[in-house]
Amino acid sequence: MDENNLRTDGNMSREQSCFAQDEGSDTESEQTVTSSSSSSASSPMPIEDLGPVFNVKGIRATADSSVLTFRISRIDDPEIRDSWWEVTRSYEEFEAFNRLLVDCQKFGGMIYPPLPPPLTSKYEENFAEAPIIHRKQIERYLQMVALHSTLGRSQALADFLSPTYVIAEKTGRKGLFAKLAESFAGSSQPAKVPLRDIEEFFQNERDWSANYSIHLKTTLNAVLTVIHSEKKIIGQLKHLCTALSMNAPSSYQQETSRIHHQLHSKMADSFLSIQDLTEDGLQRGLCDFYCIWDLYLQYLANEQLMLNRRTALLINYENANRNWDKAKAHKRDEVLSFLLFLATLSWHFSSL
Repeated sequence: MDENNLRTDGNMSREQSCFAQDEGSDTESEQTVTSSSSSSASSPMPIEDLGPVFNVKGIRATADSSVLTFRISRIDDPEIRDSWWEVTRSYEEFEAFNRLLVDCQKFGGMIYPPLPPPLTSKYEENFAEAPIIHRKQIERYLQMVALHSTLGRSQALADFLSPTYVIAEKTGRKGLFAKLAESFAGSSQPAKVPLRDIEEFFQNERDWSANYSIHLKTTLNAVLTVIHSEKKIIGQLKHLCTALSMNAPSSYQQETSRIHHQLHSKMADSFLSIQDLTEDGLQRGLCDFYCIWDLYLQYLANEQLMLNRRTALLINYENANRNWDKAKAHKRDEVLSFLLFLATLSWHFSSL
């Protein structure tokens, strides 16, 4: 596979990435307008394919899940669909990419896939499954970006998934959305807007997401408690297997000792099988359930943030219109007074 077809310029700065994305979108718009104007109504232009460009799959990570490796492939080109390459990214690079992704978008009203917070700020240090859950959440975040109809075709994502990608900066300029998101950090719910939305659909969506988030968070806390309990059960099974192995008789001369040894061995094997089944169910069941729904809880928080911003902007718009009407009424009175003065002055001069 030709690497020149897969790799983009990794040294492109953040401003250049945004400029390249804007320039590409403007060029596509001009081409669409030109083609539409030249074509007849009977032969419309085909709708652009909005399917995903990249396929992302996590393959390995460090013990603390701070550095992750992904397998990337392009699925929009049939000729290179079976080719793939690996990229390794740190959480610091994910943070820079998330800021770049938000800042490069020119239009508002988009709900961005939530980047999971750092591991140490969310889980207990002695929770062994925390790195696994964090790795799966990061993988799911990158897959959601790749599947997005707009973000999945951005130049920022293409640069980030390139094998030659180099982080442009460690602390970049944060956009309005990122600043608002940071202002709600540390709270379980986004800031509430005191007034209702003027449209019933958006107000119902606000109410539903707020109530659903509360119940979902309660459920996730209960699931986390079950995960901790199963970890304790696994630990007790390990101790029990060790105790049965250590208490096995050392002499097999007597028939009773031999039977005793066989019984201990079979019990140890049984407990070991139960331990393996419990660990497998924990990894494939509860941990997957927790990481997916915890990520969805963060997505709901982003949705509430966007809906609250919409309501706040509408309130500001109504206040501006109200102030404008007051200003026009005040100016109208001044104009009428001035016209009355001119009419009086004209009548006075005409009477002379």
